Amino acid sequence: MTRSTSNPLAAREHALEEVFFRKVDAKLLDNLRSRLTVDQELERLAEETGIHDQEVLKELLDLGFTPQNLLALWLVPLTQVAWADGQVQPAEREAVLLALCKHGYSGDSPAWHLLESWLDHKPCDDVLKAWKDYARATVASAGEKRLMLLRHELHNRAREVAEAAGGVFGFHPVSKAEEMVLQQIDEALRREDNM
Repeated sequence: MTRSTSNPLAAREHALEEVFFRKVDAKLLDNLRSRLTVDQELERLAEETGIHDQEVLKELLDLGFTPQNLLALWLVPLTQVAWADGQVQPAEREAVLLALCKHGYSGDSPAWHLLESWLDHKPCDDVLKAWKDYARATVASAGEKRLMLLRHELHNRAREVAEAAGGVFGFHPVSKAEEMVLQQIDEALRREDNM
């Protein structure tokens, strides 16, 4: 059966159907492109991190983490140390950003901007949960030697932040609150069989 184009109502109906199905097709194509982009980003995060836990990777992606700013997430514990006493001291801020510089990042990188924002405003609970999940997945996937290096590197950087403010007249350079955060970092980076 063919449509009659001589009938104005039938022609209008046909035009509306075409518009409708064109929109449906466009939406399906957008969804497919979006899905491909998400899958590609998940794959890139997996390559960058060595983590294959899809839930953790999806959580990171949902929070906006990419290979370009992922180091900022790894350094979240440094911001926690800086915030341990309720405010970030200038020397602590400098120590956190110096840790990022030691990894080759500069002031115009996405990771730098993210860390700066966390030094201005304490990271939310979702970011802390993401770091813990990221640390747990890293611990599970890393070889013993790599894990030891990661643990050592993060612990040393966190301690540098804790000692940056210097205490009172050089005494007690690390506060009790900072010491607690350092201990939490160490615990998060232990394998369960080593606890």
